[in-house]
Amino acid sequence: MKKLILLIAVLMPLALLAQTTNIADSTKYNSIVKYYSRLITPQTTDASTFFKRGDAYYNLGDYQNALSDLDKAIALNANYEEAFFSRGRVRYELKNYQGAISDFTQSITFKPNVGASYYNRGLSKRKLDDFNGAIADYTTALSFDPKDIDAYNDRGVAKKNIKDYKGAIADYTQAILLDPKYTRAYYNRGLAKADSQDNLGAIEDFDKAIALSPRDADAFYARGDARRHLKNYQAAIVDYSRAIEIDSNYVDAYNNRGLAKYNLGDYAGEIADDNKILTIDAKYANAYYNRALAKGKMNNYVEELDDFTTYLGLSPNDADAYLERGNAKLSLEDYKGALDDYNQTLALSPDYTSAYFDRGLAKRHLEDYTGAIADYNKTLELDPKYSDAYNSRGIVKHLLGDNAGSCADFKKALELGNTYAQENLDKFCK
Repeated sequence: MKKLILLIAVLMPLALLAQTTNIADSTKYNSIVKYYSRLITPQTTDASTFFKRGDAYYNLGDYQNALSDLDKAIALNANYEEAFFSRGRVRYELKNYQGAISDFTQSITFKPNVGASYYNRGLSKRKLDDFNGAIADYTTALSFDPKDIDAYNDRGVAKKNIKDYKGAIADYTQAILLDPKYTRAYYNRGLAKADSQDNLGAIEDFDKAIALSPRDADAFYARGDARRHLKNYQAAIVDYSRAIEIDSNYVDAYNNRGLAKYNLGDYAGEIADDNKILTIDAKYANAYYNRALAKGKMNNYVEELDDFTTYLGLSPNDADAYLERGNAKLSLEDYKGALDDYNQTLALSPDYTSAYFDRGLAKRHLEDYTGAIADYNKTLELDPKYSDAYNSRGIVKHLLGDNAGSCADFKKALELGNTYAQENLDKFCK
Protein backbone atom coordinates (compact mmCIF):
# COMPACT_ATOMS: atom_id res chain seq x y z
CA MET A 1 0.00 0.00 0.00
CA LYS A 2 1.72 3.13 -1.18
CA LYS A 3 1.93 5.93 1.34
CA LEU A 4 3.11 9.31 0.15
CA ILE A 5 4.36 11.22 3.16
CA LEU A 6 2.60 14.57 3.50
CA LEU A 7 3.75 17.34 5.83
CA ILE A 8 0.91 19.20 7.47
CA ALA A 9 0.85 22.88 8.32
CA VAL A 10 1.51 23.80 11.92
CA LEU A 11 -0.53 25.93 14.27
CA MET A 12 0.51 29.50 14.88
CA PRO A 13 0.28 30.34 18.58
CA LEU A 14 1.27 33.69 19.95
CA ALA A 15 4.89 34.41 19.07
CA LEU A 16 6.22 33.27 22.44
CA LEU A 17 6.83 35.71 25.24
CA ALA A 18 9.92 37.60 24.17
CA GLN A 19 9.39 41.00 22.71
CA THR A 20 10.98 42.13 19.48
CA THR A 21 13.65 44.65 20.42
CA ASN A 22 14.32 47.47 17.98
CA ILE A 23 17.49 49.56 17.89
CA ALA A 24 16.11 52.28 20.17
CA ASP A 25 14.88 49.74 22.70
CA SER A 26 18.18 47.88 22.53
CA THR A 27 20.02 51.09 23.38
CA LYS A 28 17.63 51.70 26.28
CA TYR A 29 18.03 48.23 27.76
CA ASN A 30 21.79 48.24 27.32
CA SER A 31 21.85 51.54 29.20
CA ILE A 32 19.79 50.01 32.01
CA VAL A 33 22.22 47.09 32.23
CA LYS A 34 25.20 49.47 32.39
CA TYR A 35 23.56 51.69 35.00
CA TYR A 36 22.59 48.92 37.41
CA SER A 37 25.89 47.12 36.85
CA ARG A 38 27.55 50.22 38.35
CA LEU A 39 25.27 50.07 41.36
CA ILE A 40 25.56 46.36 42.04
CA THR A 41 28.37 45.24 44.33
CA PRO A 42 28.94 42.02 46.28
CA GLN A 43 27.23 43.74 49.20
CA THR A 44 24.05 44.76 47.31
CA THR A 45 20.90 43.68 49.15
CA ASP A 46 18.30 45.60 47.16
CA ALA A 47 16.32 42.99 45.24
CA SER A 48 14.86 45.54 42.85
CA THR A 49 18.32 46.38 41.53
CA PHE A 50 18.86 42.82 40.37
CA PHE A 51 15.28 42.65 39.10
CA LYS A 52 15.64 45.73 36.90
CA ARG A 53 18.91 44.56 35.40
CA GLY A 54 17.52 41.05 34.92
CA ASP A 55 14.42 42.41 33.17
CA ALA A 56 16.66 44.44 30.85
CA TYR A 57 18.72 41.34 30.06
CA TYR A 58 15.47 39.53 29.25
CA ASN A 59 14.44 42.23 26.79
CA LEU A 60 17.86 41.98 25.15
CA GLY A 61 17.42 38.23 24.74
CA ASP A 62 20.26 37.46 27.17
CA TYR A 63 18.31 34.86 29.11
CA GLN A 64 21.14 33.30 31.10
CA ASN A 65 22.17 36.63 32.63
CA ALA A 66 18.51 37.48 33.14
CA LEU A 67 17.99 34.20 35.01
CA SER A 68 21.02 34.82 37.21
CA ASP A 69 19.80 38.29 38.23
CA LEU A 70 16.21 37.20 38.83
CA ASP A 71 17.42 34.28 40.96
CA LYS A 72 19.29 36.81 43.09
CA ALA A 73 16.28 39.12 43.31
CA ILE A 74 14.09 36.24 44.55
CA ALA A 75 16.78 35.06 46.99
CA LEU A 76 16.77 38.57 48.49
CA ASN A 77 12.96 38.90 48.49
CA ALA A 78 10.96 35.67 48.47
CA ASN A 79 7.71 37.64 48.07
CA TYR A 80 8.77 39.51 44.94
CA GLU A 81 5.83 38.74 42.61
CA GLU A 82 7.20 40.65 39.61
CA ALA A 83 10.48 38.73 39.84
CA PHE A 84 8.66 35.37 39.82
CA PHE A 85 6.63 36.48 36.80
CA SER A 86 9.72 37.67 34.92
CA ARG A 87 11.69 34.56 35.81
CA GLY A 88 8.79 32.49 34.47
CA ARG A 89 9.16 34.27 31.13
CA VAL A 90 12.91 33.65 31.13
CA ARG A 91 12.52 29.98 31.97
CA TYR A 92 9.99 29.67 29.16
CA GLU A 93 12.52 31.05 26.69
CA LEU A 94 15.11 28.61 28.03
CA LYS A 95 12.60 25.77 27.46
CA ASN A 96 12.39 25.03 31.17
CA TYR A 97 8.61 24.82 30.97
CA GLN A 98 8.09 23.08 34.28
CA GLY A 99 10.16 25.77 35.98
CA ALA A 100 8.14 28.45 34.19
CA ILE A 101 4.89 26.89 35.41
CA SER A 102 6.23 26.92 38.97
CA ASP A 103 7.11 30.61 38.71
CA PHE A 104 3.80 31.65 37.17
CA THR A 105 1.98 29.64 39.84
CA GLN A 106 3.91 31.53 42.51
CA SER A 107 3.04 34.81 40.81
CA ILE A 108 -0.64 33.78 40.89
CA THR A 109 -0.34 33.03 44.61
CA PHE A 110 0.68 36.63 45.21
CA LYS A 111 -1.73 38.19 42.68
CA PRO A 112 -4.56 35.77 41.87
CA ASN A 113 -6.59 38.32 39.92
CA VAL A 114 -4.04 39.10 37.18
CA GLY A 115 -4.75 37.36 33.88
CA ALA A 116 -1.21 37.55 32.44
CA SER A 117 0.18 34.91 34.80
CA TYR A 118 -2.62 32.47 33.91
CA TYR A 119 -2.11 33.15 30.21
CA ASN A 120 1.64 32.61 30.36
CA ARG A 121 1.23 29.51 32.48
CA GLY A 122 -1.16 28.24 29.83
CA LEU A 123 1.51 28.73 27.18
CA SER A 124 3.97 26.73 29.28
CA LYS A 125 1.49 23.91 29.89
CA ARG A 126 0.79 23.71 26.17
CA LYS A 127 4.50 23.19 25.54
CA LEU A 128 4.32 20.15 27.83
CA ASP A 129 1.25 18.87 25.94
CA ASP A 130 -0.99 19.56 28.93
CA PHE A 131 -3.66 20.95 26.64
CA ASN A 132 -6.53 20.67 29.09
CA GLY A 133 -4.50 22.47 31.73
CA ALA A 134 -3.65 25.16 29.19
CA ILE A 135 -7.32 25.58 28.26
CA ALA A 136 -8.23 26.02 31.93
CA ASP A 137 -5.59 28.75 32.32
CA TYR A 138 -6.60 30.58 29.15
CA THR A 139 -10.21 30.46 30.31
CA THR A 140 -9.27 32.01 33.65
CA ALA A 141 -7.23 34.69 31.87
CA LEU A 142 -10.28 35.51 29.73
CA SER A 143 -12.44 35.87 32.84
CA PHE A 144 -10.23 38.82 33.79
CA ASP A 145 -9.95 40.22 30.27
CA PRO A 146 -12.76 39.04 27.93
CA LYS A 147 -11.21 40.99 25.05
CA ASP A 148 -7.79 39.28 25.10
CA ILE A 149 -7.52 38.12 21.50
CA ASP A 150 -4.28 36.22 22.16
CA ALA A 151 -5.95 34.16 24.87
CA TYR A 152 -8.76 33.24 22.48
CA ASN A 153 -6.25 32.34 19.78
CA ASP A 154 -4.09 30.20 22.04
CA ARG A 155 -7.06 28.51 23.67
CA GLY A 156 -8.11 27.64 20.12
CA VAL A 157 -4.66 26.15 19.50
CA ALA A 158 -4.98 23.99 22.61
CA LYS A 159 -8.50 22.88 21.67
CA LYS A 160 -7.33 21.92 18.19
CA ASN A 161 -4.63 19.78 19.75
CA ILE A 162 -7.28 17.75 21.57
CA LYS A 163 -9.31 17.57 18.32
CA ASP A 164 -12.03 19.90 19.60
CA TYR A 165 -12.21 21.57 16.20
CA LYS A 166 -15.62 23.12 16.79
CA GLY A 167 -14.41 24.72 20.01
CA ALA A 168 -11.19 25.88 18.35
CA ILE A 169 -13.11 27.49 15.47
CA ALA A 170 -15.37 29.26 17.97
CA ASP A 171 -12.34 30.73 19.77
CA TYR A 172 -10.64 31.87 16.58
CA THR A 173 -13.90 33.41 15.42
CA GLN A 174 -14.21 35.35 18.68
CA ALA A 175 -10.67 36.65 18.27
CA ILE A 176 -11.53 37.78 14.72
CA LEU A 177 -14.70 39.51 15.91
CA LEU A 178 -12.58 41.47 18.38
CA ASP A 179 -9.91 42.23 15.78
CA PRO A 180 -10.87 41.65 12.12
CA LYS A 181 -7.20 42.08 11.10
CA TYR A 182 -5.87 39.37 13.41
CA THR A 183 -3.93 37.33 10.83
CA ARG A 184 -2.98 34.45 13.14
CA ALA A 185 -6.61 33.73 13.97
CA TYR A 186 -7.60 33.45 10.29
CA TYR A 187 -4.66 31.13 9.67
CA ASN A 188 -5.41 28.93 12.67
CA ARG A 189 -9.13 28.85 11.94
CA GLY A 190 -8.26 27.71 8.43
CA LEU A 191 -6.22 24.83 9.85
CA ALA A 192 -9.08 23.81 12.16
CA LYS A 193 -11.54 23.90 9.26
CA ALA A 194 -9.18 21.78 7.16
CA ASP A 195 -8.98 19.23 9.97
CA SER A 196 -12.79 19.27 10.02
CA GLN A 197 -12.74 18.39 6.28
CA ASP A 198 -14.06 21.87 5.42
CA ASN A 199 -11.34 22.62 2.91
CA LEU A 200 -13.35 25.28 1.07
CA GLY A 201 -13.89 27.13 4.34
CA ALA A 202 -10.21 26.71 5.12
CA ILE A 203 -9.25 28.27 1.79
CA GLU A 204 -11.44 31.30 2.54
CA ASP A 205 -9.58 31.83 5.81
CA PHE A 206 -6.17 31.35 4.22
CA ASP A 207 -7.20 33.86 1.52
CA LYS A 208 -7.91 36.38 4.26
CA ALA A 209 -4.65 35.65 6.06
CA ILE A 210 -2.73 36.13 2.80
CA ALA A 211 -4.55 39.39 2.05
CA LEU A 212 -3.51 40.69 5.47
CA SER A 213 0.02 39.29 5.26
CA PRO A 214 1.09 38.72 1.63
CA ARG A 215 4.54 37.46 2.62
CA ASP A 216 3.25 34.73 4.93
CA ALA A 217 4.80 31.56 3.50
CA ASP A 218 2.92 29.35 5.98
CA ALA A 219 -0.45 30.64 4.77
CA PHE A 220 0.39 29.84 1.14
CA TYR A 221 1.63 26.41 2.24
CA ALA A 222 -1.55 25.69 4.21
CA ARG A 223 -3.76 26.86 1.35
CA GLY A 224 -1.79 24.57 -0.92
CA ASP A 225 -2.59 21.66 1.39
CA ALA A 226 -6.30 22.50 1.35
CA ARG A 227 -6.31 22.70 -2.45
CA ARG A 228 -4.42 19.44 -2.68
CA HIS A 229 -6.99 17.72 -0.50
CA LEU A 230 -9.63 18.99 -2.93
CA LYS A 231 -7.53 17.42 -5.72
CA ASN A 232 -6.89 20.82 -7.26
CA TYR A 233 -3.26 19.87 -7.73
CA GLN A 234 -2.25 22.62 -10.14
CA ALA A 235 -3.52 25.33 -7.79
CA ALA A 236 -1.77 23.58 -4.89
CA ILE A 237 1.50 23.64 -6.83
CA VAL A 238 1.10 27.39 -7.37
CA ASP A 239 0.66 27.93 -3.62
CA TYR A 240 3.59 25.74 -2.64
CA SER A 241 5.73 27.54 -5.23
CA ARG A 242 4.72 30.89 -3.75
CA ALA A 243 5.73 29.67 -0.28
CA ILE A 244 9.09 28.62 -1.73
CA GLU A 245 9.56 32.02 -3.40
CA ILE A 246 9.13 33.64 0.01
CA ASP A 247 11.34 31.09 1.80
CA SER A 248 13.70 29.23 -0.52
CA ASN A 249 14.59 26.73 2.23
CA TYR A 250 10.99 25.76 3.02
CA VAL A 251 11.58 22.01 2.77
CA ASP A 252 8.01 21.03 3.70
CA ALA A 253 6.71 23.12 0.81
CA TYR A 254 9.07 21.32 -1.59
CA ASN A 255 7.86 18.02 -0.10
CA ASN A 256 4.17 18.72 -0.59
CA ARG A 257 4.69 20.32 -3.99
CA GLY A 258 6.39 17.11 -5.00
CA LEU A 259 3.37 15.14 -3.80
CA ALA A 260 1.03 17.30 -5.87
CA LYS A 261 3.23 16.65 -8.90
CA TYR A 262 3.15 12.93 -8.13
CA ASN A 263 -0.65 13.09 -7.99
CA LEU A 264 -0.57 14.56 -11.51
CA GLY A 265 1.71 11.79 -12.74
CA ASP A 266 4.71 14.13 -12.94
CA TYR A 267 7.15 11.73 -11.33
CA ALA A 268 10.20 13.56 -12.65
CA GLY A 269 8.85 16.72 -10.99
CA GLU A 270 8.43 14.84 -7.71
CA ILE A 271 12.02 13.63 -7.94
CA ALA A 272 13.31 17.15 -8.71
CA ASP A 273 11.63 18.53 -5.58
CA ASP A 274 12.99 15.68 -3.45
CA ASN A 275 16.48 16.31 -4.82
CA LYS A 276 16.18 19.98 -3.86
CA ILE A 277 15.11 19.06 -0.34
CA LEU A 278 18.14 16.84 0.08
CA THR A 279 20.52 19.64 -0.92
CA ILE A 280 19.03 21.63 1.98
CA ASP A 281 18.75 18.77 4.48
CA ALA A 282 20.35 15.43 3.65
CA LYS A 283 18.56 13.78 6.59
CA TYR A 284 15.05 14.78 5.54
CA ALA A 285 13.71 11.23 5.55
CA ASN A 286 10.42 11.83 3.71
CA ALA A 287 12.27 12.98 0.58
CA TYR A 288 13.92 9.57 0.24
CA TYR A 289 10.59 7.79 0.74
CA ASN A 290 8.65 9.89 -1.76
CA ARG A 291 11.50 9.88 -4.29
CA ALA A 292 11.59 6.08 -4.02
CA LEU A 293 7.89 5.85 -4.89
CA ALA A 294 8.37 8.13 -7.90
CA LYS A 295 11.34 6.09 -9.11
CA GLY A 296 9.26 2.96 -8.78
CA LYS A 297 6.58 4.52 -10.98
CA MET A 298 9.31 5.07 -13.57
CA ASN A 299 10.41 1.39 -13.25
CA ASN A 300 13.74 2.45 -11.78
CA TYR A 301 13.60 -0.30 -9.19
CA VAL A 302 17.25 -0.34 -8.16
CA GLU A 303 17.28 3.34 -7.23
CA GLU A 304 13.85 2.90 -5.64
CA LEU A 305 15.29 0.16 -3.45
CA ASP A 306 18.32 2.31 -2.57
CA ASP A 307 16.13 5.22 -1.49
CA PHE A 308 13.97 3.01 0.70
CA THR A 309 17.12 1.59 2.28
CA THR A 310 18.37 5.11 3.06
CA TYR A 311 14.95 6.05 4.40
CA LEU A 312 14.90 3.00 6.68
CA GLY A 313 18.28 4.01 8.05
CA LEU A 314 16.62 7.23 9.20
CA SER A 315 13.21 5.74 10.11
CA PRO A 316 13.86 2.10 11.01
CA ASN A 317 10.40 1.33 12.39
CA ASP A 318 8.30 2.25 9.37
CA ALA A 319 6.38 -0.85 8.32
CA ASP A 320 5.22 0.81 5.07
CA ALA A 321 8.80 1.35 3.94
CA TYR A 322 9.71 -2.31 4.42
CA LEU A 323 6.62 -3.27 2.43
CA GLU A 324 7.51 -0.88 -0.40
CA ARG A 325 11.13 -2.02 -0.45
CA GLY A 326 9.84 -5.59 -0.58
CA ASN A 327 7.71 -4.64 -3.57
CA ALA A 328 10.77 -3.17 -5.30
CA LYS A 329 12.65 -6.43 -4.72
CA LEU A 330 9.63 -8.36 -6.01
CA SER A 331 9.79 -6.29 -9.20
CA LEU A 332 13.48 -7.19 -9.46
CA GLU A 333 12.54 -10.88 -8.97
CA ASP A 334 14.49 -11.03 -5.71
CA TYR A 335 11.79 -13.09 -4.03
CA LYS A 336 13.83 -14.12 -1.00
CA GLY A 337 14.80 -10.51 -0.37
CA ALA A 338 11.18 -9.45 -0.75
CA LEU A 339 10.12 -12.15 1.70
CA ASP A 340 12.58 -10.81 4.28
CA ASP A 341 11.11 -7.31 3.96
CA TYR A 342 7.51 -8.53 4.20
CA ASN A 343 8.45 -10.46 7.33
CA GLN A 344 9.88 -7.27 8.81
CA THR A 345 6.72 -5.39 7.89
CA LEU A 346 4.60 -7.92 9.74
CA ALA A 347 6.93 -7.92 12.74
CA LEU A 348 6.25 -4.20 13.05
CA SER A 349 2.56 -4.35 12.08
CA PRO A 350 1.06 -7.83 12.57
CA ASP A 351 -2.33 -6.95 11.04
CA TYR A 352 -0.99 -5.36 7.86
CA THR A 353 -3.33 -6.87 5.26
CA SER A 354 -1.32 -5.93 2.16
CA ALA A 355 1.85 -7.40 3.65
CA TYR A 356 0.24 -10.84 3.93
CA PHE A 357 -0.99 -10.59 0.35
CA ASP A 358 2.38 -9.48 -1.00
CA ARG A 359 4.22 -12.11 1.04
CA GLY A 360 1.87 -14.65 -0.51
CA LEU A 361 3.02 -13.51 -3.95
CA ALA A 362 6.67 -13.90 -2.96
CA LYS A 363 6.02 -17.38 -1.55
CA ARG A 364 4.20 -18.36 -4.72
CA HIS A 365 7.21 -17.37 -6.81
CA LEU A 366 9.40 -19.40 -4.44
CA GLU A 367 7.01 -22.33 -5.00
CA ASP A 368 6.00 -22.36 -1.33
CA TYR A 369 2.37 -22.87 -2.28
CA THR A 370 1.21 -23.98 1.14
CA GLY A 371 2.76 -20.87 2.68
CA ALA A 372 1.21 -18.70 -0.01
CA ILE A 373 -2.27 -20.07 0.68
CA ALA A 374 -1.77 -19.47 4.42
CA ASP A 375 -0.94 -15.82 3.68
CA TYR A 376 -3.92 -15.39 1.36
CA ASN A 377 -6.13 -16.96 4.03
CA LYS A 378 -4.84 -14.41 6.56
CA THR A 379 -5.41 -11.60 4.06
CA LEU A 380 -9.04 -12.66 3.69
CA GLU A 381 -9.46 -13.04 7.44
CA LEU A 382 -8.44 -9.39 7.80
CA ASP A 383 -10.36 -8.20 4.71
CA PRO A 384 -13.03 -10.61 3.41
CA LYS A 385 -13.59 -8.43 0.33
CA TYR A 386 -9.96 -8.45 -0.86
CA SER A 387 -10.70 -9.71 -4.37
CA ASP A 388 -7.05 -10.02 -5.44
CA ALA A 389 -6.48 -12.46 -2.58
CA TYR A 390 -9.27 -14.73 -3.85
CA ASN A 391 -7.90 -14.54 -7.39
CA SER A 392 -4.29 -15.22 -6.32
CA ARG A 393 -5.32 -18.01 -3.98
CA GLY A 394 -7.23 -19.52 -6.89
CA ILE A 395 -4.06 -19.56 -8.98
CA VAL A 396 -2.09 -21.31 -6.22
CA LYS A 397 -4.86 -23.87 -5.69
CA HIS A 398 -4.76 -24.58 -9.42
CA LEU A 399 -0.99 -25.13 -9.17
CA LEU A 400 -1.66 -27.61 -6.36
CA GLY A 401 -4.26 -29.44 -8.46
CA ASP A 402 -7.24 -28.24 -6.42
CA ASN A 403 -9.34 -27.25 -9.41
CA ALA A 404 -12.64 -27.12 -7.55
CA GLY A 405 -11.17 -24.80 -4.89
CA SER A 406 -9.43 -22.79 -7.59
CA CYS A 407 -12.60 -22.17 -9.57
CA ALA A 408 -14.56 -21.31 -6.41
CA ASP A 409 -11.97 -18.63 -5.61
CA PHE A 410 -12.06 -17.20 -9.13
CA LYS A 411 -15.86 -17.00 -8.96
CA LYS A 412 -15.70 -15.20 -5.62
CA ALA A 413 -13.10 -12.80 -6.97
CA LEU A 414 -15.34 -12.07 -9.95
CA GLU A 415 -18.31 -11.38 -7.65
CA LEU A 416 -16.14 -8.84 -5.86
CA GLY A 417 -15.26 -7.11 -9.13
CA ASN A 418 -11.78 -8.46 -9.75
CA THR A 419 -10.71 -7.63 -13.31
CA TYR A 420 -8.53 -10.74 -13.80
CA ALA A 421 -10.93 -13.36 -12.44
CA GLN A 422 -12.98 -13.79 -15.64
CA GLU A 423 -9.85 -14.55 -17.66
CA ASN A 424 -8.81 -17.17 -15.11
CA LEU A 425 -12.28 -18.72 -15.10
CA ASP A 426 -12.22 -18.95 -18.87
CA LYS A 427 -8.75 -20.42 -18.87
CA PHE A 428 -8.92 -22.93 -16.01
CA CYS A 429 -12.57 -23.67 -15.25
CA LYS A 430 -14.21 -24.93 -18.44
